[in-house]
Amino acid sequence: MKYKYKLPGFIFLWVFSVIQIKAITPEEIIKAVDKNAEFKTQSFGITMKIEKGARTLIKKIEGYGMTNGRKSFMKFINPEDDGVKYLKIEKELWIYFPDADDIMKISGHMLRQGMMGSDISYEDMMESGEWEKKYSIRLLPEETIENIECYVVELKAKVSDVAYEKQIMAVDKKNLVPLKVDMYSAGGRLIKKITFHDFINISGRITAQKVIIKDTRKKDSLTTMEFAYIKFNEKLPPKVFTKEFLRR
Repeated sequence: MKYKYKLPGFIFLWVFSVIQIKAITPEEIIKAVDKNAEFKTQSFGITMKIEKGARTLIKKIEGYGMTNGRKSFMKFINPEDDGVKYLKIEKELWIYFPDADDIMKISGHMLRQGMMGSDISYEDMMESGEWEKKYSIRLLPEETIENIECYVVELKAKVSDVAYEKQIMAVDKKNLVPLKVDMYSAGGRLIKKITFHDFINISGRITAQKVIIKDTRKKDSLTTMEFAYIKFNEKLPPKVFTKEFLRR
């Protein structure tokens, strides 16, 4: 006699739910990355170390951001650059030089230059998330980074006003934050590598305290940014995102 075994309904539902949980889409991953990075206002202090061969430069920065980075203001406070300020509003960027009391707009080919000689270009400063609007997205095979399981997502540009034609992002499967991003030119050349380290929870956001940037086109060059502090949704100085504020 043959016996038929029927899987209990509750077990079937449990198995089905597990399958559904695992079947996350690349769009959902990127939306989660964007969601974690959202903020209304932000204040921060940064130490930027620029290594060029045997030479090391240390820059100190204080600044503010608004609306997920669409607006930002930065002031250098280290002695060599004291009073140099940057203002970004959407896709426009200005720099203030205190010695000349002059404001210059950064545009065109100048956007490809490194900020203060670092591996961070002015184009990089113009990026402000919203990956799904700018890139088509697909999943690549998963990988493990320092014992952390990661989704790997490929982003290919579908608009022209982005700095990189393609990006490959490794995202922590648990916290859904990027651990590594590789950026490529239209010709497929690896241009820049960014890694994120020392994560902490600040106001419900998983935030990297250290970011390392390597421009592969520059020999023996590396830039490390470490946050001395970062605060979200605090009141900012009035008129901070104006060109008038640059002269204060």
